Amino acid sequence: MEALAPESNGVVAGARQLFNRLVDLEFTQPLAFFSLAVVYIASRVPWLDLGYGTDPDAWRVALTANYFWETGDYLPSRLPGYPLHELVTAVFVKGGWVWTNLSTVLISLVGVYLFAQLARKLELPNRGILTIAFAFAPLLWINSVMTMDYMWAMTFIMGAYLALLYRSTTLAGILLGLAAGFRLTSSIMLLPFWILLWRTGERREIRPLTTTTVATAFVMYVPVLMVYGFDFLNFYDQSIPVGEFARRLGKDGLGIIGGLALLVALGLSFQRLRRLPGDLLRDAQVLTWIAVLVVFFISYTRLPHEVAYLIPVFPFGFFLLSRYVSRGLLVATLSVVVLAGFVDVTSSGGAVVGIDRETFTSARIGNGMLFSDIDTLRGQRDFAREIRQLTTNAGEIKRPAVIIVGTIYPELVMLFEKELSIEILEDDKEAISQLSDKGHACDPACYMPEANFRPDIEYVWLLELDQLQRFLEEDRTVYITTEAAQGTLNVYGYRPVYLGVIELALSRDGPSLGSGAASTDR
Repeated sequence: MEALAPESNGVVAGARQLFNRLVDLEFTQPLAFFSLAVVYIASRVPWLDLGYGTDPDAWRVALTANYFWETGDYLPSRLPGYPLHELVTAVFVKGGWVWTNLSTVLISLVGVYLFAQLARKLELPNRGILTIAFAFAPLLWINSVMTMDYMWAMTFIMGAYLALLYRSTTLAGILLGLAAGFRLTSSIMLLPFWILLWRTGERREIRPLTTTTVATAFVMYVPVLMVYGFDFLNFYDQSIPVGEFARRLGKDGLGIIGGLALLVALGLSFQRLRRLPGDLLRDAQVLTWIAVLVVFFISYTRLPHEVAYLIPVFPFGFFLLSRYVSRGLLVATLSVVVLAGFVDVTSSGGAVVGIDRETFTSARIGNGMLFSDIDTLRGQRDFAREIRQLTTNAGEIKRPAVIIVGTIYPELVMLFEKELSIEILEDDKEAISQLSDKGHACDPACYMPEANFRPDIEYVWLLELDQLQRFLEEDRTVYITTEAAQGTLNVYGYRPVYLGVIELALSRDGPSLGSGAASTDR
């Protein structure tokens, strides 16, 4: 066999050297991180002006922030409350979604830097490619450019972990308490941190870490406590079919090809993974990473509504991959995970109830999570505008009218906030969100008893049976979207159309809302 020419050998050696430098690149260095930051921000620009996000909760946060400016009253976007994120959003909300989304981009970029610092401090191999993949993992990408709290909380969690590694327990407690202020479930990180302190011989630091975390979180939740007292520990609870649970973990978490790549990598890394049980006894860091995965997955199985609940496990999962997957296999796996954001296996089956035979028979190559997310953002906006146009056109509906719009309600009222008066239909502190679940938006103004005035058009999320009957008794014509009709049956157990409610003649049944801000119609 003829040997390669010296020039070819030089090209191959140069390519290998460049590859190795990239895989090992130290992104804690100013120039390297600046270059990454430029690409990171530029990659998020297409999302900035498409709305607050695919998740209705993002629009709820904006609704809370806007309501605070208009009335001076604080009502959580949804229970148990996300006070720090709602406060941050209030600072930027008057600039619109571009500014609130940009604030998420910037705090997410801080998270990337903290990830690089953690990888360096932990002396992880292949930390250059690890940091790049963390910056561009599709689920993190999507959530880094919407008005949601996930990336804020994860950034402060990583800051707390880094502080513990530098033995700054008080700072770690403050940062974890702030993470809880953004998202209360962040507080379950105390358990892995207790394990870390116990195993590293710092048991005396468990108490100050705990008290500092709890005290900081308590201060953050004072605005919520002032409204709800200790009844704020409320949340939406609904069982999720096993098939839907699996779909969210795979398709919405890493993408189909990303999830398959991870499974293959773990299978091929069996020999390395055999060391894991022994490492749990020998290595406090590995035990901590596994503990994070366990506590968040247990929490997720209790309320698996949105796959984004698992975002805090990403950095710790990446740490484990770096430790137990070989260099070439790690690069290939992370590359496929990032690729799944652009191109993935899609299917028309299993879109609602999970996985069925059609899920596999209709499988094809299509848009990945990122492109699908953009399509969903545009589709939701168009759906809200179609409702508004239909219900304001003369002759389309009989007035005075009540329009039950379902999950698109927060987006609808925020898109047309300058045209609508936003108030609360009923003071119900058991509602997950008073401003959306029990809110109503009126055109041009809401009901004023002293003037015997009723609005021509009134938008609501859903209506309880007694609320619907009250509107019907007032001779108001009630309309509903197809998606809201199904939502009413699921939540309140009755079918509005049986009581004379009229379905709106829209171009589609619903807004195709994403699940955990990652799922789409793919």
